[in-house]
Amino acid sequence: MTKKKVIVMVVAALLAGALARAYVQQVTLPKRGLEKSAAAAGIPRHAVIAHRGASYLAPEETAPAYVLARDMGADLLEGDIQRTKDGVLVLLHSHAVGETTNAAQLFPGRANDPVDRFTLAELKRLDAGSWFNAAHPRRARAGYAGLKILTLDELVTLAESGTANRPALYLETKSPERFPGVERDLVELLRRRGWLGTFPGPERRAKVIFQSFRPESLARLRELAPEVPRVRLFGSKLFDRAAWDAMTREIAGGGAQGVGPTAYLCWPWNVSTAHRAGLLVHPYTVNAVWQFRILALLGADDGCFTDRCDQSLRFYGRPLLGQPEAILARNGY
Repeated sequence: MTKKKVIVMVVAALLAGALARAYVQQVTLPKRGLEKSAAAAGIPRHAVIAHRGASYLAPEETAPAYVLARDMGADLLEGDIQRTKDGVLVLLHSHAVGETTNAAQLFPGRANDPVDRFTLAELKRLDAGSWFNAAHPRRARAGYAGLKILTLDELVTLAESGTANRPALYLETKSPERFPGVERDLVELLRRRGWLGTFPGPERRAKVIFQSFRPESLARLRELAPEVPRVRLFGSKLFDRAAWDAMTREIAGGGAQGVGPTAYLCWPWNVSTAHRAGLLVHPYTVNAVWQFRILALLGADDGCFTDRCDQSLRFYGRPLLGQPEAILARNGY
């Protein structure tokens, strides 16, 4: 072996050792104690969070999407809380009602109107499923046509109706500034339904997690239901590491239990900063196995928002409790 080759091998070994030490410092060490933090909050590690239900396989935030996620074995059913003109909490992501419904046909000129300009009776007239069949013909099903927008009350009923799996809820106050007092409405409904606190059993798993992009909404929820874990969401503007660090300190100081960043921000140094502050990291929205693998390598494997809870379950080595086709057929879809 030549002297040059020996030097190259020594340099490579030193670099590998440095990378290994950096990985331990940035990824492995901050996770120590995180299990305890997660257990105290009642949030499972490696959580499978069904983003708007199993929304790859069924229309988002409709009954079959949530039933699929529940019966396949998702840990949490995620949804966006908005409020109708007559004060009912419903599940809908879009600000424009017509984006995922036939509002343009039923209510000409109102397709771009937000939820709070419709009564519940008006919203219940809408078809919230046919758009999915048109957009995704390979996943289309006749049973999706005519699906209705769900109320939060109906989602709670779906969540507690599972036999093999009892998922928790992961609820976002969507643009809460549009709905003054929505936090109180949300907490009161969940309290009335017995969905604050934890499920029975030794794990003390939280029944619900609150999430929001608005810190003032999370602060209000903390006042109304301090026992419920809270996660602060934020988008892609925090590419600067100093901004991430400042945001993490703010979130931890506000009593939240986790952060929900876009997945593009989950560099090891960002994730480790959150972990050192005792915060879980739930990136969004992750749908491919290769993405799950990269996030795990970067240390961001506390759980993630996914449209493919079936893929997430398999990645974490957890068998599906039911196959999608059988679940849909059993439930009339």
